[in-house]
Amino acid sequence: MIHLIAEVLDKQIVDKRSRQAGRADGIVIELREGQPPLVVAVEVSPITLLARFNRRLASWYARWDARLGHGRGTPFRIPWRALDRTGLDLRVDFDAEDTPINAFEKWLRQRIVERIPGS
Repeated sequence: MIHLIAEVLDKQIVDKRSRQAGRADGIVIELREGQPPLVVAVEVSPITLLARFNRRLASWYARWDARLGHGRGTPFRIPWRALDRTGLDLRVDFDAEDTPINAFEKWLRQRIVERIPGS
């Protein structure tokens, strides 16, 4: 048995190189007729996080995210079976750099931070 809110939601996700890969911003559950609900994925995205507070703000951010070419516009989903829940963090067996998880951070680094003299 697992307590999804306490043990998964908002927990740090760490990739195979032990680098931070965002937080579990949402939990995706499949409702099945005549059967218990099935956890299928966690979502990692500012869109999902914002939707927890305000759907209109999340929708605005999703449009902005897609327009800037961050590679998203929709939340990134990590299949439930791909998560290792041992320890304090949630671990995945992929490199976060190969996904759009850190797309906004990459965009900021390329467009703003790397253009600052002396950085």
